Amino acid sequence: MIKTQFTLYVENKPGALAAITGKLAAKKINIDGISVSESTDVGLVQVVVDHADAMRKVLSGIGVPFTVQDVALLTLRNKPGALSDVVSKLAAARVNVNYVYATGCTCANDHCGCYAIISAPDLQAVEKAWKTVNNR
Repeated sequence: MIKTQFTLYVENKPGALAAITGKLAAKKINIDGISVSESTDVGLVQVVVDHADAMRKVLSGIGVPFTVQDVALLTLRNKPGALSDVVSKLAAARVNVNYVYATGCTCANDHCGCYAIISAPDLQAVEKAWKTVNNR
């Protein structure tokens, strides 16, 4: 499914991420996927949540600068090759992948899903590839 990803520009200091995630928890906003990287003075937090409108309000209320973009959030089976199957279909369709980050899970069966968040210029092609793989 296509979801809104928030890229937060957070001061790179102890407790900054904890403060933001604490505000999200207090507002009952669930994190579907998160990636954090750092530079010298700013941390970049890419996050997909279950309630984008509520997320916007929280971030605006606490003064955290952010940008948004659409990404594909795919549910993958917890098994070797699940991500490879999707990105191989994208490669065959000549769809470039800008980046991927994923969630882990501890389930050990095909009914347990993990998320992969994919940024690409053609998100409909990402969804099509995912549906092709998931329908086998």
